[in-house]
Amino acid sequence: MDAPLLFFIAGSIIIVGFLGDLVYDKIKIPDVLVLLGIGILLGPVFKVVDHRHLTDFAEYFGTFALIVILFEGGMDIKIRMLLQEFGNATILVVISFISTTSAITAFLIYVHGWELLPSLMMATVLGCTSAAIVLPVLAKMSLKDETKTVIYIESTMSDVLAVVLAISLIEFVKLENIGFDKPLHSIASSFSIGIVAGTVFGLSWYKILNLMGERKYSYMITLGVILIVVAAVDFLGGSGPVAVLIFGVILGNCGDISFLQGSSQCKLIDETIKFFHGEVTFFIRTFFFVYMGMMVTSDALAPGNIAMSLAFVSIIILMRYLSVEFMIRRSGKGKEEKNAFFYMLPRGLATAVLATLPLAAGIEGSKDFIVYAVSVIVLTNIVMTAGVLQMEWKRDG
Repeated sequence: MDAPLLFFIAGSIIIVGFLGDLVYDKIKIPDVLVLLGIGILLGPVFKVVDHRHLTDFAEYFGTFALIVILFEGGMDIKIRMLLQEFGNATILVVISFISTTSAITAFLIYVHGWELLPSLMMATVLGCTSAAIVLPVLAKMSLKDETKTVIYIESTMSDVLAVVLAISLIEFVKLENIGFDKPLHSIASSFSIGIVAGTVFGLSWYKILNLMGERKYSYMITLGVILIVVAAVDFLGGSGPVAVLIFGVILGNCGDISFLQGSSQCKLIDETIKFFHGEVTFFIRTFFFVYMGMMVTSDALAPGNIAMSLAFVSIIILMRYLSVEFMIRRSGKGKEEKNAFFYMLPRGLATAVLATLPLAAGIEGSKDFIVYAVSVIVLTNIVMTAGVLQMEWKRDG
């Protein structure tokens, strides 16, 4: 691709992302599908970009996008709400993830005759919602802080559950001796290390910012520290995304944490770090959605693949409804919250990346995973967009 054409496409995408924000403010239509559509036009339709060249970058770009978006989401979470709603979020993610993976596994085994392990792997890939998609959409919606907090936590935990379980299943197939207890230990360890490390790094970095005073480049240094935190936590066996979320919560709530109060750095965080990170988040999330669209392949349009993908999405919708119904009845949330919880079910780049791992590991029966994954990503984003549009129009009306 020529450099002038590349710059023209990149500039056009940024402008479309900005216009998408304006459109949402006016008529409440999320820009997710528009940006996905641009990606589909650039990829499988006009073949400006070959999707095969994107797969190698999926893990890195997806991880970076998730880090940037989670940090902003963490800074927007009130720590009181986090502590208050953590139980509801845990119930929702556990029930939703387990019920969805179990139902898809049973469907593949008993309806399509798949073997157990490929069925469970496919179900795990499709079982997680996408924090990278959910958080930017939630940030624009007119919802209570408690509702947003539950969905923030649920989508973050869901990604981590899927990643840990998918990797554990691949190890199980390759090694055949890791046992069924290792995935549970890995999940518990991943969350606990991520939470502790995010807290420690967040408090430590706040103190360092305080010592530095109002120096130039405080945001860029903070972004560098976030990337180091992810690398360090992953090295320790913890969840980098969870650590980044908690890191953001600490910095975003410095005025509400008793032993951090009274410092001028809270003003720096609010006026400088949050401002510049908002600009970076807009840039990354805009290209993230276009990137997702470019990963769609023409194979996804085959009648058999469409039928299978629609079956997967139907199961996801049913299990999501039942999970939300259970959580709502237990917590006493109202109808508005119920709709918000239900529609926040989109799959994203974590699903796309995880779908490539079994094939790369040589797992038999995994050659169509990426086709199903990308199709489900597009369909679940359509469901979410329609739901958000209906909720926002009804609220404004």
